[in-house]
Amino acid sequence: MTTAKSLLLCAALAGGLWFASEWWETGLAQPLGSPTISPNGCYRVEAFKPFWVLPDIFHRWSHPDDFGPTTWFPWWEYPGFYRLYDQRTGQLLGQSKIYDLEHDSGQLWWGSKGDPEVTAGLIYIGPNAPDCIGDRPTPANR
Repeated sequence: MTTAKSLLLCAALAGGLWFASEWWETGLAQPLGSPTISPNGCYRVEAFKPFWVLPDIFHRWSHPDDFGPTTWFPWWEYPGFYRLYDQRTGQLLGQSKIYDLEHDSGQLWWGSKGDPEVTAGLIYIGPNAPDCIGDRPTPANR
């Protein structure tokens, strides 16, 4: 096998491993601790550790406000992401991107009428359900 073909094969294998790792990161993720239920019972938030085939350093690190630069070859301290569910129906309402939870995460915010979204620190997780804005259920007969 020639050197050019060997290099091309190595590059294809490395690219394939990276792509597989990006694809499997949320599908095969492991839960991090117990779910958090909102005070009025509308929402459930679960944290997950991504399933990465390659070491953490080979996964890019995005800034939560989408204005910061993407960092390649970062030193992750606590990679993870969140999923938001309607606790009453079990429906998935949203999923965050993967961030370093050590730096970007924080207290859960269940939303409000003027800001109908669930966040954890700087991390956007998902929208409020239309009948439960800010974790305040709307009576069914309204």
